[in-house]
Formats: sequence, C-alpha cells, structure tokens
Amino acid sequence: MADLTGHPQLHRLLGRVPRRLFAVAAVASVAALAASAHAGSAPTPTLAQLVGQHLLVRMQGSNPSPSFLRRIRKGQVGGVVLFQNNATAAQVPVLVAKLQAAAHAGGQLPLLIAVDQEGGVVKRLPGPPSLSPSGMTTAALARAQGLSTGRYLHGLSVNADLAPVLDVPASMSAFISSRAFSTSASLVGSRGVAFAKGLLAAGVVATAKHFPGLGRLTESTDYAPATVSASKAALARDLLPFKRAIADGVPAIMVGTAIYPAYGDDIPAAYSPAIVTKLLRDTLDFQGVVLSDDLDTAGVWGRIPPPQAAVQAVKVGGDMVYIAGVNGSGGDAIGEEAYAALLRAAKDGTISEAALQASYARIAACGVPKRGSDCKSGLFAYS
Repeated sequence: MADLTGHPQLHRLLGRVPRRLFAVAAVASVAALAASAHAGSAPTPTLAQLVGQHLLVRMQGSNPSPSFLRRIRKGQVGGVVLFQNNATAAQVPVLVAKLQAAAHAGGQLPLLIAVDQEGGVVKRLPGPPSLSPSGMTTAALARAQGLSTGRYLHGLSVNADLAPVLDVPASMSAFISSRAFSTSASLVGSRGVAFAKGLLAAGVVATAKHFPGLGRLTESTDYAPATVSASKAALARDLLPFKRAIADGVPAIMVGTAIYPAYGDDIPAAYSPAIVTKLLRDTLDFQGVVLSDDLDTAGVWGRIPPPQAAVQAVKVGGDMVYIAGVNGSGGDAIGEEAYAALLRAAKDGTISEAALQASYARIAACGVPKRGSDCKSGLFAYS
C-alpha cells in the first residue's frame, strides 16, 4: 500500500481527531484513499457533503425513489435506517446494493445501513438474536447472540445495529423494561457490552442506547415529552453501563430525547450541551460517534422544530442525527428539511466547518469494522 502519512486529505479528515482515535481513523480511511493516491489527489469533501454525512434517515417504501437516490449521490444522506416495510430479509441485500451504488457513484463515504435488531419485542428482521435481551442471562450467552446477529446482518449487507439497549429500568413499569437486559446496572453493563462485542466481531457497528438512560420513564419519548426528575446521584447508577461500554470501546452511542434537569439543562438530551458536550464528550471522554435518537418525535416537537433540533444536536457535538418521525411519519420531506437547515447553519457559521470535518473523520473511523482477527485495534479492539 502507498505511504499516505503525508496525504493532504488524510490530514484534513484526521487533524482534529483526538490522538487515541488516530490509528483507528487511519485504518478506516487509508485503504479508501490508497487507490486515489495513485490517480492523483483525492477530492476534498465539500461543505454540502460534510453536512449530509450527519443525516441518518428512513427510506419510504420498498424501492428507493429517484429523488432519494439523487440525494444520496449528492451527499445529502449519511445513513439509512431500514424497517419491516422496506424489504423482506431476502430483499435487503438488493435494496442495500442500490443505495450503496448511489453513494459510490457520487463519490461519497459508504452509507451507514442500520436496523433496530435488539431481540425480543424490537426486531426488524426475522433472524437472530433468537433471545430477548432479558433472556441473555450471561455475558457469554449475550456475546454469542451478538455474534450470530452480527453475522446475520453482515450477510444482508447491513453494517450497523441500533443496539444494545443499555437503559436500566427503575421498575418493571418502565416502558423500556421489556427491552432491557436486567434491572441491575452491572448486569446490563456486562451483558450489553458482551452483545456489542459479538456484533463487532462479525463486522457490524454496535450502538449503545439511550444515553444517559431512559429506565425511569413509563412512556416512550416517541409518543410524549418526558422529564427524568431523579437527582444527579441517582442518575449515576444509570450511567454505569455506558461507562463500561465507553471503557471497552463501543464505537457509537445514541443519545435520547428525555430532559434531565439534574444535569443542568431543561432541553432534550440529544441537543443538550450539558449532556452531549460536558457529560458524554468531556466527563466520560467518549471519542466515538454520537448519534441522536429520532428528533421528529414527541420528545422534541413541543420545544423546537425537528430541523432546528438537528442543527442544535450537531452544534453541541453530535455526529449523526436520526430524523424520520414515528413509524416514518416524517417521510422524505423531514430529512430534506433537516439537511437544508444544517447547510444554512454551516454557511452562516452557526456550525463551524472544523466541527463538521471532525465529525466526518469520526464517522469515517467508525466505518464498518473488519471481521474477526482483522479487527484488533482502537475502537474495534474486541476479541
């Protein structure tokens, strides 16, 4: 492979990434840059492409529309979340090939193709995991379930699982209890991280959710705005699984849309500087990809319009914003509106280009990990 240590695009993408991420970003980016190095300088991502990489959206129907594919080619979409009504398991590889071909034709990074494949009540595709999280009663069993899930998704060309759930239910009345590994924070941490390790060993990105924890709520923020009124001391218990996941190198964390006054903000966590910037980035030193939960939901609607929430989420340090609407109710329009809002914010300096470049580099570094023994360093240091 060519020596790209002095390659200008590599430095543009990675210059602002913390040192501990450098090796990982290099592994993820150098191979893609090598071919272009022989042909000449790789193109620098445009501002529009930097902005588009932040968007994780839902596709309408079972066949991507010409306008949706055009948006992907132009770099206005960074990832796509698939649901049951998009394709059967047998159809998923063909659908993903169409989407990735559009990204490749436009010279974009490969798309993040994600599903919610938690197991139990939330499982978009019919394959593994065969157990619900609560049924994964040991870390070894959870890892085996994660590995089989990762192999299944990898075989369908899906490269990210929006799992594991690391919320700790305060009681069985918590809405998340049917999706949780346990009511014990330590067991949620050990089993959830083991599931993540299995996913990553199979070459699928794991996403820990819903930071900083939804275990004290009785209703989902998809359907109602919610405030977690517990003290900061009480909330420390809910952070334990996330701390373990960060220590073990989970590549992505999804931030929820509940409000946590104890952390010093009265706005949804996904775009709260007290939670994303101060708590997750600074205090817990998370250097991976920060993804918002869906911003086109009841947890956000009453505060600000979802496209503006997307701007605020990126401004405080988010790397990707998930915006689709409950059951895809936002349609294609909400993703287009969010892209337009983010592009305006980038052009007027509300979001700095340096911040966009740093996010772009983190996303590139979090790209699809290699399977098995090829994936042995940095964020993907699982065995």
